[in-house]
Amino acid sequence: MTQTQEKESKIDEWELTKEEAKKIINVNRGVVHTFYNAQFGLIGGDHSEKSILNDIDNAFMCKKTGRQALNMNHGLVILKEEECKQSDLLFVETKSSFNEKELKRIDTNE
Repeated sequence: MTQTQEKESKIDEWELTKEEAKKIINVNRGVVHTFYNAQFGLIGGDHSEKSILNDIDNAFMCKKTGRQALNMNHGLVILKEEECKQSDLLFVETKSSFNEKELKRIDTNE
């Protein structure tokens, strides 16, 4: 397995391949809402679809989020580096159908 294939392979049920991550982002009028969880609160903003796709392509890993972020319709988190602080995690708005399915999965597994 090549290094790229290893990076793309799923480690656990929370990890997404880059292609899976691209399919679930919620693009509205060419932009995608995101937020960072800074120590003092959430910092949100809109990014272009192209910018988010670039972030996904360059990410160390893409993962599903937990219940709290899913309830805010941000079911994808992008880890830009292997070791990063909480405030470095980019939470990305995802499609409602994905969020609903993931909330049901979490409820079933609890």
